[in-house]
Amino acid sequence: MNYTQSFEEFSTGLGPTDLALYAGVGVVLYVLFKDRLSPVQEMLLEWGEQVKEYFKSRPAPVVVPTVKAPVVVKNNEVFNQMVASWKQTRDLAAKYKCERAVDALDAAFPYMAPTTCGGNDE
Repeated sequence: MNYTQSFEEFSTGLGPTDLALYAGVGVVLYVLFKDRLSPVQEMLLEWGEQVKEYFKSRPAPVVVPTVKAPVVVKNNEVFNQMVASWKQTRDLAAKYKCERAVDALDAAFPYMAPTTCGGNDE
């Protein structure tokens, strides 16, 4: 008989009953040896307090928020070029009767669309 098996073989046979059995064994061992575990608990609590004190004694990192300055364009040349490009693209889409493209361009700049301002497409 071969009693050796790999971990994969063992874990495939592991079910809820096995887990309940292991938990029961753990409870029984805890009840039997709980008086001997108190020094271990004290040691762990002392270690936890030391770790807390260590992190309390360290200075907190200073977080400096970064504020981005607003971009101020002194001349409107870039904006005017963008508007001209938008208008040319919209006119070309309207010329070729691409309604979805016209709607997308109108949605990109809703207050510049001729239909919003009461103007005509042509």
